[in-house]
Amino acid sequence: MKAKALGIIAGALIAAAPLASFAAGLPAPFEGSSTLQAEGVVTSVDHAKHSVTVRDAQGGEASFDITDTRDLARIAQGGKVHIRMMRTAVISVTRGAEGKGAIAPVAAPLGQTNPEQNLSAQVQAIDHASGVMALKGADGSVFHLQGRDPAKLASVTPGMQVLVAFAPQISVAVAPAQ
Repeated sequence: MKAKALGIIAGALIAAAPLASFAAGLPAPFEGSSTLQAEGVVTSVDHAKHSVTVRDAQGGEASFDITDTRDLARIAQGGKVHIRMMRTAVISVTRGAEGKGAIAPVAAPLGQTNPEQNLSAQVQAIDHASGVMALKGADGSVFHLQGRDPAKLASVTPGMQVLVAFAPQISVAVAPAQ
């Protein structure tokens, strides 16, 4: 029931966002995706639950629920793996390079406390031909998003503030490292 309500609320916000952006003279929200790739060593694997725990080269450890299970049968404890995570997002410009403009309305999904679902960032660089943007988060970290339709990014420039609303679903694939 909560998932259905979340979908309705998210749909309403996405539908209303272009109107708020247009009224404020800001570019319309657009869709994009973020891909993170990493390599590490498997410290544990649960084939029944489709999950793996991986340690990276710096000693950090993370667990992943695998959604693309094609290669999961080939994964074993101690083996080197390549992890690929993809998330879709809706990106809304909230302020111009001079800091002018309206703040877009933000609503966190019901019961959600994960700050990684919605975050504010500043456009550091943008490749208008490919639609790839370098964004700097409030914590100083830089990450990249690929705009689904590069033409919709034509009026986005470095210095603009954006709100990135990540979809709660993450696609995660794991494969033996080459």
